[in-house]
Amino acid sequence: MLVGKKYKVESDSMNVTVSEKKVNQKKGTEYWASIAFFSTVKGALNYLVNLEVKNTELKDLKSVDKRIDELEAIIGGLKV
Repeated sequence: MLVGKKYKVESDSMNVTVSEKKVNQKKGTEYWASIAFFSTVKGALNYLVNLEVKNTELKDLKSVDKRIDELEAIIGGLKV
């Protein structure tokens, strides 16, 4: 399942995998790279929220709170 435009969550019988969309600089092609592995979908989604919070660089609490609200809206719209 896609989570926004940059991440996706997939599962198999052993793991739930979070992948990030990347671009091959030489070829200009997009590909998915696995960045984290979890035993539950909830763990994977929590990881994505924490990752995005860290990417705000904690400039201020208002921007962190806004980003969490955006992510919760995305997660709420997913069909799990």
